[in-house]
Amino acid sequence: MNSIFKKLFLFYMIALGVSLIIITMALTKAFNLYFESQKKDVLIEQGEKIVHALEQSYYWGGFFDKEQLDKEIKILDEYLDSSFIYVDSDYRIRIISNDIDINWLGKNIDTYEIKQVIEGNITESEGNLGGVFENPVITIGYPVRTNGEIIGAIFMSSPLVEIEKLGNSVYKMIIYVTLASCIVCFVISYFSSKRFAKPLKEMNEVAKVIANGDFEKRIYVKGSDEVAQLAESLNDMAESLNEQEKRRREFVSNISHDLRSPLTSMKGFVQAIIDGTIPPEKQEHYLKIVLDESERLATLADNMVNINILDNNVNALSLSEFDINDLIRKTIFNFETRVINKKINIRVTFEEKVSFVKADYEKIQRVIYNLIDNAVKFTDVGGEIFLETKKYNNKKIIVYVRDNGRGLSEEDRKRVFDRFYKADVSRGEDKKGSGIGLSIVKEFIMAHGEMITLKSELNKGCEFAFSLPYVKKYK
Repeated sequence: MNSIFKKLFLFYMIALGVSLIIITMALTKAFNLYFESQKKDVLIEQGEKIVHALEQSYYWGGFFDKEQLDKEIKILDEYLDSSFIYVDSDYRIRIISNDIDINWLGKNIDTYEIKQVIEGNITESEGNLGGVFENPVITIGYPVRTNGEIIGAIFMSSPLVEIEKLGNSVYKMIIYVTLASCIVCFVISYFSSKRFAKPLKEMNEVAKVIANGDFEKRIYVKGSDEVAQLAESLNDMAESLNEQEKRRREFVSNISHDLRSPLTSMKGFVQAIIDGTIPPEKQEHYLKIVLDESERLATLADNMVNINILDNNVNALSLSEFDINDLIRKTIFNFETRVINKKINIRVTFEEKVSFVKADYEKIQRVIYNLIDNAVKFTDVGGEIFLETKKYNNKKIIVYVRDNGRGLSEEDRKRVFDRFYKADVSRGEDKKGSGIGLSIVKEFIMAHGEMITLKSELNKGCEFAFSLPYVKKYK
């Protein structure tokens, strides 16, 4: 078990133990108070019966119904385990139960408790009742009246030790239950801790392996609890890192190839011109090739700079309100020569003559440029490109860029927005591209909090659509 789980396990066991001790003490105290209260209620009830018997059977001259009194005292003694004392108004003990020393008969006793009862109060007290009892007792005092005059008082006492015995019995029972609970909790906690610690320990080991660069390692945990979810998240992270590592290697390979090819070509042509292998009349032709290759390297360098800009400033927007339709028209003019050379027909449809949006003008211009550039690049000679804007729910403007070109496979559709990824159809066409054009499009649109979608099938062209916030302009 890991040290953290040992500490947690120890903490929970201590917390459980302290809680059970507090509960045990509280329950014991509660039971003692309950038993004591119950005892008092029973003594008061029996005292009322005795007082009633005394008041009914007492006549002027001090005569008692001895038989009835003995009956009630017997109930106290045998069934309630209690003692009985009758004290007259002169504080003299006149009657006692069999469990009290007979020498107390006739003695005067004028303690505070007795005085309170003779004065007409019903009292509850704990002690030895002026020395009558050797051990502490709980005593209920009840006044006796005849014709409205207090003629004496009865005292019913029950040993506190009996109440304590009941409390101790409950206390022992609670202790046994508590110990059993602790043992059960200990066993459950121990095995539960081991069960939780095992997958977390495995996750720790796998995390170390992943940190060392091995992204193939996976964790296998059953269930659907938080630990299993954590394991699944770690597996997803490893899968993502593994995928990123593959793309990084692919990127390094592509960049190396993109750098090596033009450099090799340039070096070869320049060397041939210097050596005289290429005659003077053909040198201009090959120098133009060298110039094209140098432009290709410059474009690659610019794209590498753009990557850094994307990583650091993609979310830095300079928002303004502008007509997206006008921006599309201006951007199309940049492709006039290429469109004419490939005999491509561009069709433009705007739902409204003017459609204002709130966005970063330069970034959206780059988005539209890259999407049209992509469409022109992969549309065959004599093909068509469609640009359209539509208003959606009076809150958004949707921009569509469609072509009837080569289209994309399912695998290419999944990765076409990834940096430096080139679809199979672009391998032979996009000589100067580096595979970040569409990734720039996606990141710029997402920086606006909007969405971009792609629909495509092989040999059926592509449709890109993105949204922008609509701004209503009143005329």
